Amino acid sequence: MSSQRGNVSRTRAQKHKNRHVFKNDLHDKTPQQLRLNAMHVSTVCQRCKEQIEWKIKYKKYKPLTQAKICAHCKERSVKKAYHVVCRDCAIKANACAKCLKSATEVAIEEPQPTPREEQQLQSEMDRLVKSFSERKRRAFLRYMRKGKKQEKDGNEDEQLDEQQLESQEKAKRVAHTRDELLDKIKQLNLAGDGDEDEDDSDFDSDEDDNDSEFDSEEEEDDNSEEEPQKPATKAK
Repeated sequence: MSSQRGNVSRTRAQKHKNRHVFKNDLHDKTPQQLRLNAMHVSTVCQRCKEQIEWKIKYKKYKPLTQAKICAHCKERSVKKAYHVVCRDCAIKANACAKCLKSATEVAIEEPQPTPREEQQLQSEMDRLVKSFSERKRRAFLRYMRKGKKQEKDGNEDEQLDEQQLESQEKAKRVAHTRDELLDKIKQLNLAGDGDEDEDDSDFDSDEDDNDSEFDSEEEEDDNSEEEPQKPATKAK
């Protein structure tokens, strides 16, 4: 670009271009980096979430060494970097924990349950499915253990290879909410045998595909053994 006044356009192409996608854990396999890659950013708006995820992706994220003072309750309860209020205050105010915008202005990412809340939810779900049959109980436990996928942008898939996509899909699976689990329980209560089989087929489709491939290989081996060998013709 020329320094001439008014000349702000450049004719040549970009000199340095990235041929490979940046990998933040290529030379850093520490537990802290792996924990950051698997971290679910919550209690923030979509814009703040993208900013924090960008910092994690390009190794710009600086975790806190000690808890910060919350801007609402004035206690040292902020344990996540770039947040200005703690998790409880953000949930009570129904606002973003980083930019403090209310849920009426922006969409807030749902918070992840704490270990204590997970334990309470697990005990409650066990009590509700206690009267279920073994088939329905296993279907519900698979649904609860599998979780759900997060919404992702289509542009990210074009830049990442297959291994990174698989690792991100595993990391981005989040647990179902309490309302979703209760809806599933109602669905299993109202479902008949036919609907129940359909629910089970959704979870077992991958296993059935693997079994069918294994069976096809065995059939090919059996057919090859059963075919009689043709006698060799003698040359006249």
